[in-house]
Amino acid sequence: MCIFVGVMLAATPLAGACAEAPTGKVVLTYGALYPTTHTYSVADLAWLDYMQKKVGDQLTIVPYWGATLITEKNSATEVAAGVADLGYVSPGYSPIGYDIHKGTLGFYYGVPDYATRRRIYTEVTAKFPQIEAEFTHMKVLCTSVGSTYQLISKKPVRTINDFKGLKVKATGSYMDVIKALGGEGISMPMSDVYLGIDKGTIDAALVPYETLKSWKFGEVAKYVTILDLNSAIYATRCMNLNSWNKLPKDIQKAFEESKGYWESQDDAGRFGNDQIGYDLGKTQGVEYIKLSAADISKVYEAIDTVMRAEAKKIDDKGLPGTAIFQEVRSLAAKYTK
Repeated sequence: MCIFVGVMLAATPLAGACAEAPTGKVVLTYGALYPTTHTYSVADLAWLDYMQKKVGDQLTIVPYWGATLITEKNSATEVAAGVADLGYVSPGYSPIGYDIHKGTLGFYYGVPDYATRRRIYTEVTAKFPQIEAEFTHMKVLCTSVGSTYQLISKKPVRTINDFKGLKVKATGSYMDVIKALGGEGISMPMSDVYLGIDKGTIDAALVPYETLKSWKFGEVAKYVTILDLNSAIYATRCMNLNSWNKLPKDIQKAFEESKGYWESQDDAGRFGNDQIGYDLGKTQGVEYIKLSAADISKVYEAIDTVMRAEAKKIDDKGLPGTAIFQEVRSLAAKYTK
């Protein structure tokens, strides 16, 4: 952390710009992983403006956009090490650590409402401090709602039996879910999915609605089976703990008070992108398919089995995986009646 006079919120400065700053004002570097036009960065820009108005010239936050300061793969460890004072972190990409974060993402299936998922996460995190304790040497400033996955396919999937033999692009534990349903999970970069569906290398992809626009999947896949496989809430913006501890108490308070605003901007962007993709699909003739109650129950039974196995893997590392799973599912049943 260094000291500077003035406010520099939307520009990317030359390296070392704060070295010449006189004392009296706080300057922090922010490592953003995406360009300013990206939905997540739009939320960041709104938050930066909010903080400027809230704190005034006591604080300068200098953003470095497009992974120019930290990298996606190592963002969490880089912020923890102080490469940036604060930044957008993706602990799921970290080669080691964050076992709870990685293993619990699928525990929130069947809870599509953003506010309800956030409510559950807040209660579960309060009960299990081990969740945020994984973010060692960091202060969590903002959490995000994970993607809600649907099955986008070239041929219609109308019943549970239609999953049999289906080749589906999927990630993580959802590969095991597809297998449990009789299909084959295929690991494939998003950049290859369009051509894969078009050429028949794969039959479908487990992806959010927003990909109908961002990846133009609606051009090659005319069916979407609604599964609402929801990811957990997870920390996405964190501050290096040393940088946090050096902040004046009033500025720490301002950061903490801005958490709800930052999250609301992030939620709006993520939900908005899904709505845009959904609406575009309708104009392209995409058919949205709802499984019967019996079939969707079978899908969730498969997910339940896989997620219990994921929870057991967390248990085996001395962490409360099964206890967290049970608490999430109990609250999901309570709040989604």
